[in-house]
Amino acid sequence: MMDKNILIIDDEQNLTFFLKEGLKKDGYLVQTANTLSEGSKLIEAQLPDLLILDLNLPDGNGLEFYQELKKSHDFIPTVVITAHSSIQSAIDAMKMGVDDYIAKPFDIKELAVLIESLFKRYHLKNQLNYYRRKAQCSQDFDFFVSELPAMQELQQMAMKIAEVPESTVLIEGVTGTGKEMLARFIHNNSAQADAPFVEINCASLPENLLESELFGYEPGAFTDARKRKIGLIELADGGTLFLDEIGELSLPLQAKLLRFLENHSFKRLGGVQDLKVQLRVISATNRDIELLVNEKSFRQDLFFRLNIFRIKLPPLQQRKEEILLLAQFFLEKLNRKMNRKIKYFSASSKKIIIDYDWPGNIRELNNVLERAVILSDSDSIEAEHLPHEIINTETNSAPYTPKLSDLGELSLKKFLNKMESGLLTQALDLGERNQVKTAKLLNEPRHIVRYLLKKHSILSE
Repeated sequence: MMDKNILIIDDEQNLTFFLKEGLKKDGYLVQTANTLSEGSKLIEAQLPDLLILDLNLPDGNGLEFYQELKKSHDFIPTVVITAHSSIQSAIDAMKMGVDDYIAKPFDIKELAVLIESLFKRYHLKNQLNYYRRKAQCSQDFDFFVSELPAMQELQQMAMKIAEVPESTVLIEGVTGTGKEMLARFIHNNSAQADAPFVEINCASLPENLLESELFGYEPGAFTDARKRKIGLIELADGGTLFLDEIGELSLPLQAKLLRFLENHSFKRLGGVQDLKVQLRVISATNRDIELLVNEKSFRQDLFFRLNIFRIKLPPLQQRKEEILLLAQFFLEKLNRKMNRKIKYFSASSKKIIIDYDWPGNIRELNNVLERAVILSDSDSIEAEHLPHEIINTETNSAPYTPKLSDLGELSLKKFLNKMESGLLTQALDLGERNQVKTAKLLNEPRHIVRYLLKKHSILSE
């Protein structure tokens, strides 16, 4: 975390010295000025993260100075210092937008608590403003600034990766944690942001189709190849290729991908000419790649090649502190999408959202809120607008231990089949009746899910 820079403008030199030494002990970088003119020069030289301002100074009125400052730098948190005899002037200052005031004499600890509170408030405000700007310019979810140290470290890593034009990145995380969001974040913050971002889900196509989608083909490469097809690798030239669910690639296709990654050259299927591209490859998986390597179902040399930068995204249940902030962000995006004006979450709905474990992570949170926005006919999201399965958090959060009494008159086999069918149906509904999404939610390959759906006579689109 960067050091915070505080500027104190006060003509009492003993006071400014006392404040500077006290705040430096709390880890702040502190500058002082005894006049408004001197303070103005320091602000222009280096914008402070927070301003402590006396209202009565030798060369002018602090309140008038603040009004002028606000025209160009309204994002600087400001605390005014006042004497008990002039509290009214401090109140007037707060009406003009000053964040808080402190009256002389005061304890340095009291000021330190106030400063920490302001920094936290502005941090959250800046996060929400960031989300709002993204919501206005994009229909896609974007990666986000986080309050959590682990997520802040992750974002800093992503920014460093973005500076390198052809770095290879491996993103790991369970379904719905925002792996594609992070990949787009890296792309959008790179020098190649205006170039294509091309994505493909490696689990969504059979091996032969996936190969032709990636590399393209020449006429006559196979029976139905009547004309040349440009592959996704060519389309991503100059930009980013995002390979989702990389763990589902077959071993033969893994070998071809490895050869491409070594020198960024390839041949179209049926072609003889070597084609070379310049791009960044980002891969993602919800599986344990190292376990797949140990099981010999994923090439070790490909893993090493993909593993130049490796990022693990934590699930939403490990990010409880920011769930409500995310919920507000998604609510504003859904308002724009559906032309609604829902502003608030009720206290009961907030508690439900915080208490729920969100096994479907960010994707599930967005889906639940989309449902709530549709159901709400007021300016708030209430508990009744949320689905029953997330309201019953005590039942959902407790580990399920089956009892013999649960069998009833069913045999063990029929009981297990009933549970399997129920989980399939839930995953199918949450996955919008898409088999690829359903497979992700169940952490199973698509062909296994297809078999189970057929076994239980559950149809999907």
